[in-house]
Order: sequence, then structure tokens, then C-alpha cells
Amino acid sequence: MKISVNRNTVWCDLFVNRLVEYGVKYVCISPGSRSTPLTLAFSQNENIKVFQIVDERSSAFYALGMANKSKTPVAVLTTSGTAVAELYPAIIEAYYQRVPLIICTADRPPYLRNTGANQTINQDNIFANHIRYFADVGLPEVNLAKLKSLIKNTDEALKIALIENPGPVHLNFPFEKPFEPDSYTEKVDIEFLNKIYNSIDSVDFKEKKKKYLINDSIKKLFNHEKGLIIVGYNGYDEEFAKLCVALSEKLKYPIFADISSGLRHGNHSKKNIIENFTSIVKSKHYLKKYDPEIILQFGGSPTSNVILNYYKNSKAEKILINEFGDRNDPSLTAKTILKINPAEFCRLVLEEIKTLQFNRNNKWLKNIIRLNQIAEEIKRNKLKEEKINFEGKIIYEVFDLLPSRCNVMLSNSLPIRDADFFVSSNQKRINVFCNRGASGIDGINSTALGIAAVSKQPTILITGDLAFYHDMNGLHNAIKFKIPLTVILINNNGGGIFESLPISRYGKTYIQNFVTPLNIDFSKFVKAYGGEYFLIKNFSELKKKLLSSINSKKFAVLEIKTDSKKSKLIREKIWESITSSINLKLDEDNSKSN
Repeated sequence: MKISVNRNTVWCDLFVNRLVEYGVKYVCISPGSRSTPLTLAFSQNENIKVFQIVDERSSAFYALGMANKSKTPVAVLTTSGTAVAELYPAIIEAYYQRVPLIICTADRPPYLRNTGANQTINQDNIFANHIRYFADVGLPEVNLAKLKSLIKNTDEALKIALIENPGPVHLNFPFEKPFEPDSYTEKVDIEFLNKIYNSIDSVDFKEKKKKYLINDSIKKLFNHEKGLIIVGYNGYDEEFAKLCVALSEKLKYPIFADISSGLRHGNHSKKNIIENFTSIVKSKHYLKKYDPEIILQFGGSPTSNVILNYYKNSKAEKILINEFGDRNDPSLTAKTILKINPAEFCRLVLEEIKTLQFNRNNKWLKNIIRLNQIAEEIKRNKLKEEKINFEGKIIYEVFDLLPSRCNVMLSNSLPIRDADFFVSSNQKRINVFCNRGASGIDGINSTALGIAAVSKQPTILITGDLAFYHDMNGLHNAIKFKIPLTVILINNNGGGIFESLPISRYGKTYIQNFVTPLNIDFSKFVKAYGGEYFLIKNFSELKKKLLSSINSKKFAVLEIKTDSKKSKLIREKIWESITSSINLKLDEDNSKSN
């Protein structure tokens, strides 16, 4: 028995069903005509939740947030032309974060390229520098060979995105009209359609365990008493946190937990976590006396330039440990890269320690913990003196107020740096997210909303005025999908981070080209997007509005206006005070030892 079908419909249904087998649960779709067949296939599949988002750039960042939080691959669909190019910023971020985005772009037929055809550009591997896999799947055809080729491309893309080389992958889909399912293109036998589905193998792949050559590295850990563990960004889970702290306890190595790692928060947080390391290493005395023999770095490179300089100048042997063997070392001084899951590495070393009945004195560790306590006490006392117009204290107070298990998205530029400098360890479990892959300020709002969309826990975004302005289109998703998000908007009226850079000394040139005051009344925009707006003038108001906003489960913006010049001076004052105290302590230690 033959039935009438549309070849585009058969093609796209088969593709979307394949994505479902690989665990795709969400898709972000921006409207367009050429993508109609895929849009219909996604929207009619009951196993996938569709988020229809007008702005393609926002859509891709929204997908990035969902993929990060859900730990599942997320599909992104656009029509042809410049809509495709709008995805690039989020793809770059996903590439460096190794987040599996499945980029699906509709296209005109290849023969229309360079003919002046409407909405037609060259989409062939358009994201070449920042994509893990690309395939143009060709024009749809209802024959067994072509349909198997489509599945082969899909399988290759998903296996790379999820296992072999995780990150974004791109499948380009050219289509010819007609697009609608009831506009038939041919007749096929029902048995043929059944044969298509039955002849395609089901998804059956498992991550193969690899053997790693880490014996030499383990031996070095036992031979070096003076070590340091650095944990960079990656959103590590509680299993890794527990194992990393256990490793620290056995090796007697302190842990510098970058704020982006999420390791400063949880039941483990009071054990060997040095959260004030950025302030401590500003002391030149410190590097002379406490340059380690070995540094273990898990995940991405640190946020702070101070730490990066310390790392570069250290004579320590450096071992990078991450699942993919990435060189997360801007200094290019690390000679060893171990391609291994960080939790697995910790487990292997702990097993070896247990076998050898290894034991070590903790003098090195105790001394550094003591310096951290000195810095922490000074920091807390200095912050008590400051008012709400100091950006560092705002972030310090917000983290102190946050409920356990909540999600915090930190914007790039000043917010994440202030968080890294000033946020203390806390036994509350807080899930920290940030776009540190390429560290841009575009798409921050959308990423936070994507995180909130797939989480049952409260989500808080801490951002600056420029990043907030950059992605205001993304706020539309908050009202459209009824997403609860609390935004702490720190408004220093443009470019506060440049105050800390040497260019700030260049008077008129600096003011005209780097300081970017927006002079915007954000309250009107927030209300236009259906959000609640509050201008916060003191910490009492901040506490009250933050907690009520979280409990209301609505979209709300709490704006705090600050002075970037004064904030810069306060930071320098705090750092100078800590550095002086650290130098004094080290001088005392030297006197006693002599």
C-alpha cells in the first residue's frame, strides 16, 4: 500500500527521533521559513521540549545554560542566512567550555549560493574554527541509502559531541520547497518506511575506559612535600569536591578554589580551602618563601591575573589534569598534561596512598592556612566598614544571603573578579556558573535564564550594567516561559573594569573610548519585559528584597548603583592591608627561624 509523503517531513522526523535516542530533551528554535520542516519535526515530538526564542543569539546562549545545568545535549535550530551567524558567540563559548550544543541550520539548496538568491549565504562549515564536527547532510531524498547517510552523519556528530571530543557540532540542512507535511512530493510504500526505521541500528555506545600513564605523576606527589592544588572553572560536582579535599588531606597540599570552580561551597569548604589566595600572592615575600615544588591544576585556568602571574613565575613543576587533555595554561609553563577525569585521578592517587600507607607532616599546609586566616580576618573587618556602593561588598553579602542548593550565574568582567577576590568559603552548597570559555559579556542574561529553565532550585544572576544591556533581548524569555530569575544588577554606569587597567591613566582618551556610560533607566526596560524592579539603597533593603524575590519565584531585578573609581580605591586599600600583614607575618617567621 502506497501513501503520499513530503520528503522533507520523512527526513526531519527520522533525524529528530535519532536525537531523542541520544538523550536530547530540549531544543531552542528561532522562527524562519526555510527551517519549517525541522521546526515541525521537533514540535511534534513528545519527547522534546521546545523553547521558541525570537533572537538567535539569545537562543543559543539560552541553550548553553540549559546544557550546562541539565548535563544533556541541547539542540539549536535557525533558518538560513545571517540568522546562522547570530549563533556564533554562544558556539565559541560552548567550544571552550566543551558543552554539547547540537547546531541545526536550515539552508537554501547549494545551487542557489552566489546567485543573488534571497536569504542565502555560504553556510558550509561557517563555524569552522570553533566546532567539533560539521556535516552538510544534503537535500532530503526518500531512499534507503540517503536516509542511512543522514543517520550516519547524525551518529558521528552526537558521538563526538558527547564522548570523543565534547563540544558543539553543526549539521547543515538544505531544503527545497514545499515544506509543509500536507504538500506531498511523492508516494512510497508503507513497508518501505517501516524498512527504513527497522534497518537503522539503535543507539548503543558506551564511553570506553582508557588507561592513563600517571605513575610518574603520582611518584612526584610522594616526593614533593610542598605542593599546591588549583581548581579552575568547570562546575565540579560533590563527588570531585569530596575526593579533592581527601587528596589534599593526605598530601598536605592546600587548595586554591577559584570562585568559578564551585568548590568554595559545601560541607567540605572549611577543609584546606584557601579562598584568599589572590590576595596572599600579591605579597612578593610569599612567592620567595612559599613557592611550591609542584602544582596540580584541575580544569580551567584561574580567573585572576594575579594568580596567573604567580603561576607563571613559580618554579614549581606543573601538572594539568582534565578529562580532555586541554592545555589550560596561558603561561605555557606546564610540561605535563594528564587526560583523565579529575575525580578518577584523585581516586587513583588515594588508592596508591592507602597501599603505601603514606604519611606526611602538615607544617607546609598549616602555615598557608594561617596566612589565609589572616587575610580572611582583614577582609571581613574591612568589608564591615563599607557601604553598599562598594561592588566587592555587594557580592560578598549576596553570597552570604543565598540559600543552599541555589544556582548563581556570575557575569564576566568585574562581577566574577570581585567574587573571586571577596567571596568566602561557606558550608552551603551553591552551584556556580559562568561563561569563562571565552569570557565575553554577550549572552549572560540568556545563559542564566537557560539555567533557571531546567532547574527546580532558585537561580540568581550577578551582573554589571554593560552585560545586562548587551543581552536585554534575552529578558523576553523570562516572561514568555515564566522563568523565575533574580538579577543583582551592579550599575557603575559603564566599563568599571577599565579603572583597574593601565589605560585608566590616559585621561581624555580613556574617558572617550573606554568608559561607556549608558545613562539608562533600567526600571522601564525591566517592567517592559514583565519583571519586578527594585532600586536598592542599603544592605537591609538588599536582604529583604533578595529573599522575597527568591521566594516569589518571579523575574525580578535588584539594581544597585555604585562608583567604580571609589570601588577601585577600596579594593587597593584592602589588598594593601592584607599584603602588609602577610609580609609582617613572614618577616616574623624568618626572625624566629634564624
